[in-house]
Order: sequence, then structure tokens, then C-alpha cells
Amino acid sequence: MLRFTPDQEAALRSARATFNLSAVTLATNSAFPDGFGNPLVGNAAQVPLDAWRSIDTQAVQLQRDQLVVFNRLAAASSRPVGMGELVNYFPKISDSGEVHVSMDGRSEGKADQALIQYEGTPVPIIDSQARFGWRQMEVLRRGGGSIDTDTIGNHQRKVAEKLEDIALNGFAGIDVGGSKIYGLRNFPQRSTGVHGFTLKGATGAQWLEVFEEQVNMHLADNAFGRITVFMNYGDYTYADINEFTAGYPKTILQRIREISQIAEIVPVPRLAADELISIANMTSGQWGRILNGMPLATRPKVRLNPEDDYVFGVIASAVPQFKSDYEGRSQIAHSTKA
Repeated sequence: MLRFTPDQEAALRSARATFNLSAVTLATNSAFPDGFGNPLVGNAAQVPLDAWRSIDTQAVQLQRDQLVVFNRLAAASSRPVGMGELVNYFPKISDSGEVHVSMDGRSEGKADQALIQYEGTPVPIIDSQARFGWRQMEVLRRGGGSIDTDTIGNHQRKVAEKLEDIALNGFAGIDVGGSKIYGLRNFPQRSTGVHGFTLKGATGAQWLEVFEEQVNMHLADNAFGRITVFMNYGDYTYADINEFTAGYPKTILQRIREISQIAEIVPVPRLAADELISIANMTSGQWGRILNGMPLATRPKVRLNPEDDYVFGVIASAVPQFKSDYEGRSQIAHSTKA
């Protein structure tokens, strides 16, 4: 899960404090008898701290449930970016230089310069607006409530689902000067393979064959680190329940985890059956990173009139940036049944 930078946290706190201050000002200027609202002409209610705690706790839980792949990538490698950075670039550097070995220390090695190509990733803004009327707020206040956190939760879930979808599938609707947003499934420089098995029903030996091919795809791209494998939740459950072979004291999953090159196996509800996506050297960040413009956050929009709707914007600005080297090799492999 992405963490807020100090600047991001300050911006969020400021938006919430400004909303409450504007509510007090609106109530005063509208000459409400109780200072906060008049049920005949509208209201100007503040959002108390307990309500924000409920909203933020709800957001954290939704992200834990929805962002299986995104959170794993974010925990491994992330980089803050500013809102003025529409496209974030990284360099791909060619091999260069020679090594000279001598006994007299006179160097005759060729002096040259690496070739550099820059590749960019657009940084989008994802938002969803929760809206309800001033009279709804008045009813909630009359009953001792605050704001409709369940309604806001729907919008938080939709933004979280989109973050996870982009991590897997990218977003084809954005193209900034040729720079596009790719996901693990369609990153052009990933290694791809076809294993040909229906995993839910395959034998333990067939599972070993599938994972051997997955490891070999990484080796072919000079990705020699241990790999993290994302796979379908149903396939994962099958491997976790069934014996590797009849009478064998371990399940298929236990046997697969004994492969020394496997760092972890992560079940993902959004992956299709028989689909595997793996990343080598996950903790090194060589595969890429999550660009963090703003983690999932909820902020209120200032109301100008007591009859205006209450609007709470759920916003996130984050995107995966997958990397390859100058030769087009990456740390990502993707295999399917066909």
C-alpha cells in the first residue's frame, strides 16, 4: 500500500481543515440561529474528526482487500512524483566501456560513451465523486449521525478497483506523445510463454513443469534473482489442497515452494485461470516502480451556498512504471494455457 509523503499528508489535512473553516464561515454569513444550520434553507455542517477516521479506516481496509497486485508492487518499489509531472521518464542505458589488463598499468582500453534512451510513463489522476444533498445531511445530524460513510465507501472501492486493474491491464485511453500506460499483462518487453495445462486438475509433475518454464523465461532474460509469482486464486487453492502425488506427504503448493528460485506465490482474484505472472528481483526495483502522485484519499469540496450538495472526492494519482534494459529485456514473465 502506498504511503503518504509529508507534502501529500499536509495537502490532505489542509483540504479537510479548509472545508470545516468554510462551513463555519458559511453558517455565520447565512445567519443560522444555531450557527451550523437551518433546516428550512440548508445547512453548513462540519465534518468531525471521528467521521474522517471512519472514512480513512474504510479506505485502508478496501485497499487491503482489492489491491493484491498493486500493493505488492508498491511495497517493493515506489517513487513520489509531483502533480506537475505529467510523464515520468527513466533511462535505458546501453553497454559501454572496455577492460584492459596489463602489468605496467598502461591503459589501452577504448574510451566510449553509453547510448541512452528515455522511456516515459504518464501519471494519471483517478477520481470518483460521492454526492448527497443538504437535507440528507440534516436528517443524519438530527439522528446524531455525521455523514454517509457507506456511500463514500462505494467510490473508494471503485478507485481501488481501477488501481488494481491498471496494474494488470494498463490503460489504453491515455497516450502522451507516444508514452503509454502498460500493465503486467500487456507490457511489451515482458517474456511470454504458453504452458498448455489446465492447472486445476493438473498433476504435481505438470505443475513443476509449468514453474520450471516460468523460471527459464527469466533466465533467458538474464533475470537471475528469485521470483514472485502471481496466479489465479482458484488455481492456488487447488494446489494448496491437493497432494503432489498420491501418498506424498506434501501438497502441490508445498512442493512448488521448495523450488529455490521461488520467493513467494501470491493468489490474485483478478487473474484468469491457468495464468501466471512473475517478477524477478522484486525487492530490487529492477522491474520498475509505482509512481506515487497521491495515494487513495478522500477530500471534501468546499460549498458556497447552504443549499449546495455535499461532495466528497475520492482521488488517487498512481501508476506502475515497468522497466526494461537497452536490449529490451525485463524482469517480468507472463504465461497462459494457450
